[in-house]
Amino acid sequence: MITPKGLNDQGFNDLAYAGLKEAERKHGIEAILIEPATMRDPEASLRFFAGQSFDAIIAVGVAFLEPIRTIASEHPQLPFFVIDSTIDEGSIRGVAFREDEGSFLCGYLAARVSRTGKIGFIGGVKIEVIERFALGYRNGAAYAASATEVVERYLANDFSGFNRPDEANALALDLYKNGCDVIYAAAGASGLGVISAAAKTKLFAIGVDMNQDAMAPGHVLTSMLKRVDLVVEDVVKTLKEGKDPGAVKRSYGMADGAIDLTDFQFSQQVVGDELIAQIGALKQQIISGALSTRAAPAPPADGR
Repeated sequence: MITPKGLNDQGFNDLAYAGLKEAERKHGIEAILIEPATMRDPEASLRFFAGQSFDAIIAVGVAFLEPIRTIASEHPQLPFFVIDSTIDEGSIRGVAFREDEGSFLCGYLAARVSRTGKIGFIGGVKIEVIERFALGYRNGAAYAASATEVVERYLANDFSGFNRPDEANALALDLYKNGCDVIYAAAGASGLGVISAAAKTKLFAIGVDMNQDAMAPGHVLTSMLKRVDLVVEDVVKTLKEGKDPGAVKRSYGMADGAIDLTDFQFSQQVVGDELIAQIGALKQQIISGALSTRAAPAPPADGR
């Protein structure tokens, strides 16, 4: 497994590694982790590892997609799986999440909790996967209160945006200063800077990927759980069962248990039982297909 951004992000990459270790424990595989320190020249490093006796290579995120394309053309029999991608080229298969489903609930929550009618979104870089987060967040906010203003900002034009917590902190402080009272960050390790800003200002943030609620109790309203660990384990399980790489599931969402929110352990008094129940009901509508999170929805009949 390749993690271009490395471990200790308290989110996406750490979850992927946890899934790999669980797959190793359950299925008796030999798992090798490749971190950035060994990837100074991604193409050369990938070429070396592709020449070893691996049954498959899993890439966490799309940062190395272009060198993977090159190496896959040289090793057409070696399956590559790229988490957070919809790619389907030769031996390369993307495995994507429906982040808009959980992000819709985050937007609904943010708009209902906001007292200013102005909420923020901070993305690491403007790519397809992060745009799914932003889309769901905007649509959920509009569903809750159509007049809600959603301010979107991105940290970088490249993948360094996922590892700039200090810049994210400064950006979040500026958004809070200018009227946003809830900020949702889809920015990897950079999101830790947003949570720090929420704690400092006594305003609100929404965590992502892992349960980050305890990082600023009462100021992280919830975290949008993206169970990369379950997906990595599922990929390994499918291959271990001897199935063709094409049998690997390609899209995961709420109905698969791969997208969810945390349980408001530290924010229940702020959010309130009524709103928590409404969010639970919306979740069930999303799972059943009754509520679309990708199309801008009409507001509820009661006008909330």
